[in-house]
Amino acid sequence: MIKLALVIGHTEQRQGAFGVSPIGASEYPWNKDLAQMMEAHLEDMDDVEAKIFFRDDVGIVGAYDAAKDWGADAAIELHFNSAGPTATGSETLFLTAVSRPLAEAVQDATIATLGLRDRGVKTPDEASGGRGTRNLSQMGPKPSILTEPFFGSNAGDATAASERKLALARAQVEAAVNVLRSIDAEDIWTVSASSLNVRGGPGIEFEKLSWGPLEHGVPVEIISRQGDWALIRAAGGEGFVHTAFLA
Repeated sequence: MIKLALVIGHTEQRQGAFGVSPIGASEYPWNKDLAQMMEAHLEDMDDVEAKIFFRDDVGIVGAYDAAKDWGADAAIELHFNSAGPTATGSETLFLTAVSRPLAEAVQDATIATLGLRDRGVKTPDEASGGRGTRNLSQMGPKPSILTEPFFGSNAGDATAASERKLALARAQVEAAVNVLRSIDAEDIWTVSASSLNVRGGPGIEFEKLSWGPLEHGVPVEIISRQGDWALIRAAGGEGFVHTAFLA
């Protein structure tokens, strides 16, 4: 089961940027509604589950801690942009290399749906001097992106987003699911050695973990890679193994 966390940007008390007519609402309520559309769209998919998380009363860290406790495989934080009335376009923010494929897929889906200027996928530093870094660092080795699909301060952008809101919700979440399915399929491996030690770090100088070694044929999930070593998840927990002994 793939679990996708949908994090609502801002809070009830500080609702973020305001979208001009026909949106006539701030980021918080608009994206809460968008997330509910996304969640509903995934209800008929047997291998995917989405859940909405809020920053109200718990802040950024609290929202993402709740998502991780739930077992989220990835997170999308929902926003929209604001600047002068002529600023336009869609962009998606990412921080880590593992998050870039998710950002690119969601950005492509957004452009195809809204038809606005493609502002690209960017790191927080490239987009706005670092804004969003704290948000995007919370998921650790799991993919995490922040969406800015349009400028709420631009009447044309606001009209496109309002008229195509349901299509945007479906397109973005379908693109995300396709990427996560691919990652899920690629990162399930089995132990090819007769016995494989699990270590506390990426090297033989690190201690062997007590829940190892792993027997031949045991399935493991690769969370991330560091050179010839992989951080894996198995029934006993998480640890590092040499990739030469996975198939």
